[in-house]
Amino acid sequence: MRVMLLGAGGMLGHDLVVTAPRDVALFSSTRAKLDITNYAAIAARVTEVRPDIIINAAAYTAVDRAESEPDLALKVNGEAVGELGKIAAQARVRLLHFSTDYVFDGTRAGPYGEDDAPKPVNTYGATKLAGEAALRASGADMLIIRTQWLFGANGRSFPRTMWERAFQELPTKVVNDQTGKPTYTVDLAEATWQLAQAGVAGLVHIANSGSTTWYELASHIFRLAGKPRLVTPCSSDEYPTAARRPRNSVLSTANAEAHLGYRLPQWRSAVERFITSAFSKPVASL
Repeated sequence: MRVMLLGAGGMLGHDLVVTAPRDVALFSSTRAKLDITNYAAIAARVTEVRPDIIINAAAYTAVDRAESEPDLALKVNGEAVGELGKIAAQARVRLLHFSTDYVFDGTRAGPYGEDDAPKPVNTYGATKLAGEAALRASGADMLIIRTQWLFGANGRSFPRTMWERAFQELPTKVVNDQTGKPTYTVDLAEATWQLAQAGVAGLVHIANSGSTTWYELASHIFRLAGKPRLVTPCSSDEYPTAARRPRNSVLSTANAEAHLGYRLPQWRSAVERFITSAFSKPVASL
């Protein structure tokens, strides 16, 4: 299987490269090498590589900054995804694309399934939803994977920041009224490859098992660092951000689990593996 990967320099893209199966001929490009908004260059690369699948891990992911850069966020997350879909359809190539839990408004009591109606509450979520719609309209053979609360060794993430703050012994307040599923990009990448090889199409939600709040996630990390007293809870109202966040964005992953034949690992163990890998440090016994 020949695979063309866009966004290979990002957090998820890096782990898609690392976890690529041996029987995959992978042609990966970073944004510096191949920008997703350079449609002519992408089309030329598709002609050159002749991939079976294009995996798009490129995205505008600065949630708060998107409020002041809506046009740029929409160009990358919306327009470019639609154009990529058209290129894939023209070349008769499957396209695998990633979206987000932030397409939902967070008012649902339980987990969100693939059939639940999206209603984003911030610009980032709106642009990602626009990308989903543009991709569907392109006519491409495609798979959209919605995921959430990503963390990985290559790049900045909430768990990395919390671990660093713990070892700097910095008192930290974290919101305790937003709930989701922290997802390790290594686990997501491995699941992605399995779905790609199986030819799964449509829309699936993938995330690590179990749900938590940002505060509970931070507390777990501070305990692993042996500094549990440094982190305290606060409300979203006490910690305002430029972009609104959904209070509950937990994704139901039953559909993906049926395709995969397993559940992704529990988020706590995923965080511990991340810390051991990213920082080469043992975690405290709990």
